[in-house]
Amino acid sequence: MIYQQFQQSPLQTRISGPRAWLAMAVSVSLICLSLFLLPFVLLFGAITLGCIVLFSRIYVARHLAQLNRAAAQARAAQTAGSQHDDSMQLVREPHAAHYRGRTFEHQEDER
Repeated sequence: MIYQQFQQSPLQTRISGPRAWLAMAVSVSLICLSLFLLPFVLLFGAITLGCIVLFSRIYVARHLAQLNRAAAQARAAQTAGSQHDDSMQLVREPHAAHYRGRTFEHQEDER
């Protein structure tokens, strides 16, 4: 017969036998399981990110306090007239508060 391929369903030849049906059932169950677990994975990621942010804030605050203590000790030693380590001095812009929130325009003759 010439039109033999139109007499049966194309899925019938592709999905035939118990192994194919088992593979399809396993793949569908894995897809359903992954869709079910996706919100929990996202929640775990958000909690982990929050913990990392909190830890980093505490860590940076602790080191900033140490830096401020060292700077205060260096200032106290400088006012007392004793020798101190110049590497512990903090260099800050003296007029930083004046330029806060403004755009600095460069002059053409300034390079």
